[in-house]
Amino acid sequence: MVEKGHRRLGYLRGDFRIKAFKLREAGYRAALAEQGIPYDPGYTVTVSTTMDGAYRDMLAYLKKKPGLADAYFADNDMIALGCMKALQECGIQIPGDVSLIGFDDLPFCDIVSPGLTSLRVPKQELGQMAVRRLLDIVEEGMDTKTQTLVSTRFVERDSVSDANGSDTIQYGAAMGSS
Repeated sequence: MVEKGHRRLGYLRGDFRIKAFKLREAGYRAALAEQGIPYDPGYTVTVSTTMDGAYRDMLAYLKKKPGLADAYFADNDMIALGCMKALQECGIQIPGDVSLIGFDDLPFCDIVSPGLTSLRVPKQELGQMAVRRLLDIVEEGMDTKTQTLVSTRFVERDSVSDANGSDTIQYGAAMGSS
């Protein structure tokens, strides 16, 4: 998002805080610090972790006419997709007014409009590694604790605009207010 000129970076935070979400939030904050962008709690929106719940929560949030970030990173694609629907219903264009990035790269990301940029998690490989580890434990009695890290892959679609040198539309203008 920073490479594309976004400086007001927000976070769509799931209300159910699993370990992965906590780590993603830490990564979001670390990335802001690395880029010299101050964390603004006003750009963090806490929503339900279901698509319908995120949609409803984002609609309620938007009714308050908050200041919006230029771009949001979501804990997962379900949250991003629900929020995308609410934003669009309120006249906010994705990616023209607000850019979005999800996490998981669900099949829905390809079929929504615009396509949702996301981080792909190699789930099949994770499952294979887990089975191998279980077999090691059962067959060889290996009970040593291990931690395995896997890399995600950035899948760029159409939900992130290039804001370098372009004019951005403000939230009030998109909603028809001044």
